[in-house]
Amino acid sequence: MRVNPLLSFAAIASMTTVGLLGTSAVNGAALFFYKTTVKTSSEATCYAFARDTARLLGFTNVRSNNLEVAGQKDGAYISITCIGRGSGLQAVAVVMSVADNFDVAKRAGTLAGEKIKGIICFDEPC
Repeated sequence: MRVNPLLSFAAIASMTTVGLLGTSAVNGAALFFYKTTVKTSSEATCYAFARDTARLLGFTNVRSNNLEVAGQKDGAYISITCIGRGSGLQAVAVVMSVADNFDVAKRAGTLAGEKIKGIICFDEPC
């Protein structure tokens, strides 16, 4: 699978912008990525799953736009972006987690990645 480099850059840039604006207490010494398919082919539904993930895991300072759902959890800043692949293929969620140390970033990123991977849509269309 080929990921659009512009989308990846936009997601990473949005994470670093938060640090530059001083709205996050995380310094960003470690960055962790988690990529997974989700149980939908719809990018819009994937973003709904990302919002559910943030709510269910108790993210704070949550913000959502057309490129990401992001917030803070357990000392990490977490950004989730979704990529629709078309042709009935499952959408992909990319979780990016930044924290002062890698263990914290990995723990928070894995938690969010496992959560979004397990969400199931009961209402049609998904």
